[in-house]
Amino acid sequence: MRWVVSFFRFRSSPPRPREIPVLLAKCAVFGAVTGPFFAAFFTSFGDPASALRIFLDPAALFWSSVTGVIFSLCFFTACGLGNSYLRPILAGYPGSIVRAVQVVYNAVACSMAAAVAFTIVTRLPTGAGVHIEIPFFWRIVTIDGVIGAILALIIGAFIKLRLQVEASQAAVRELAVAASQAQSRALQSQINPHFFFNTLNTISALVEDDPIAARQMIGRLSDLFRYTLGCSHGDAVTLCEEVQFVRDYLSIEHARFRKRLNVELPEGALPDVRIPGLVLQPLVENAIKHGIAPLIDGGSVRIQVQPSPAGFRVSVRNTTDDQVLPELAAMFRPGHALENVRARLRLFTGDEEPLHVRRGADWVEFSFEAPAAT
Repeated sequence: MRWVVSFFRFRSSPPRPREIPVLLAKCAVFGAVTGPFFAAFFTSFGDPASALRIFLDPAALFWSSVTGVIFSLCFFTACGLGNSYLRPILAGYPGSIVRAVQVVYNAVACSMAAAVAFTIVTRLPTGAGVHIEIPFFWRIVTIDGVIGAILALIIGAFIKLRLQVEASQAAVRELAVAASQAQSRALQSQINPHFFFNTLNTISALVEDDPIAARQMIGRLSDLFRYTLGCSHGDAVTLCEEVQFVRDYLSIEHARFRKRLNVELPEGALPDVRIPGLVLQPLVENAIKHGIAPLIDGGSVRIQVQPSPAGFRVSVRNTTDDQVLPELAAMFRPGHALENVRARLRLFTGDEEPLHVRRGADWVEFSFEAPAAT
């Protein structure tokens, strides 16, 4: 029975032209062997004695084998070969559409194969008393064909409509992405001048107190310029790049605040995650400006990166005076750096509230989730 297994193996992919004659030959052998058994099975319903005569009469045995070959070839050609060539055409369509098309095709193919086979068999000059009559057969074939044609038209219209809907949805998604990127770049462009104005003010304050440090800060400012220009053209940067930028920025602020500013940065290798450029620096700048600067003894700024269910949690905590700490509504007022950062994180992550705030007696912390790289 190994050849029977190989007979069905081609169905996973269309057979090559040189394989078709071999498949037809195998199909003919299969029909010749099984034809008498099928003939005896169907004949036994009306006349059991005639069923036995098929195997005893050489002529009846021969013509029942011929009938099996004809039916086998007709159904194999219409259904077997047809489905093997139809399957690659339907690849990529939703499963429900594929199954519906296959049902319609096989209904029509079976009707046509049966029509051709019965037409051939009923016209064979058997001479052995073999005669087939199927009342209402052509009516059944006609009804199947009409139903199959109607279903094919409906499914074809549905597929066309679905493709149009998918194309329009893809266009809407592309427009949404483009709008999101444009809005993100517009928000980021607001950060750049704000950052440089504050940095220049810091350098200006150092000119009289420490001219050497001021000159060093001016040289370091070129590196900060290079990073911000790169952020203006990219959608996201690595967390390592953003932390290094904050490290350079804090070196400028440390020259200004000296011992009043203590900084804790994450040590070791940072996780491979991407975040919008220039979202960490405004949080650090806000911590220094509104937390450390008003305090006579200064305070500390701590940046942490910790694993979380969503990826990694990035936080900026700073010392502050809880008595003068503004309310959340004042922190996120329009045009403020924190509101800008929250808007950019919302576009990047899709979360409605991506920037979280925690407050203590003498500290405040801002944090956001950075999704892990896939």
